[in-house]
Amino acid sequence: MRLTARFRLCWCVGLWVISSVPRLGSAATPAEQPHLLSPLRPYTLRLSSFVPSPGKAVGVLLKVSINGGRPLRLLLDSGAEHIVLPAGVARTVSLSPDSRVSLIGFGDSVPATGFLAVARSVEIGPLLFRDYPLDVVDHRVVDGADGVLPLALFSDFLVRLDFPAKLLELTPYDEADEHHERFTRALAVRAALFLRAVLDGPHTGYFLLDTGAAHNALTRATVNKLGGPGIGSSPRFVQGAGGASEVLQMKSPVHFRAAGQEITSDDVVMVDLGTFSRYNGVEVAGLLGYPALSRFVVTVNYRDALIRMEPAGKPW
Repeated sequence: MRLTARFRLCWCVGLWVISSVPRLGSAATPAEQPHLLSPLRPYTLRLSSFVPSPGKAVGVLLKVSINGGRPLRLLLDSGAEHIVLPAGVARTVSLSPDSRVSLIGFGDSVPATGFLAVARSVEIGPLLFRDYPLDVVDHRVVDGADGVLPLALFSDFLVRLDFPAKLLELTPYDEADEHHERFTRALAVRAALFLRAVLDGPHTGYFLLDTGAAHNALTRATVNKLGGPGIGSSPRFVQGAGGASEVLQMKSPVHFRAAGQEITSDDVVMVDLGTFSRYNGVEVAGLLGYPALSRFVVTVNYRDALIRMEPAGKPW
């Protein structure tokens, strides 16, 4: 087994996975670019709500078959670069280890370990991909699901996420009526997209578009810019592939303006995103997670790094 220095930054509940890929030595690594084998035509995939505890949806799931194995329930995550599976699930779909990986979480959490693998096939309804990279971790990924699926897997298409209707609609770029003037330009770093958002007045910053995050989040620096609104005194710990990390719940709602939409959320936590910012070269102010996005139809143009958010019911 080759040793490769790869870094994954993970958060579950609301797992997000972003990578930086410095490599040691000259050994080759598995294929990084998957291949879409299905025709480039419109597709509609049905989503299901991710409800790990009764009464509250915190994301959406897709059924995915890897290497012809049993259907897996994977959390759809726009903050992920690769599919992420725990080792026990990976064994059931005949994945073999390649390079070792280190997974870095928030703050001072101890890095976890895992390995990189490549799936021969990934099937999602009528869609078929081959040679898709996966990160396999030695610990649980997210309670209540089998793993994580990156939204960027569908980057060959204009992606329309209708959260209220639980639909994922894919349209080839040459067939899509894109209307670029209706979109907001994002900052693209690998598979991640960052929106510039305005918070509670004149304060602005880059927020990761993160459909897999169970909470919206602010960094301590962002909280301080807002004048230090109320923060819970009792820390909560979230378990991810990078280990357990501490978050603090905000006591009062936070108002965002992003992609032309006004968002007020009382589901906001304070997190340490320093490692994430350093490895991606972006000073990140926070995360726009599922609680902020779930009331909208979100359209993503990965080709041109554009995002559109519209209230449900408006024509495409």
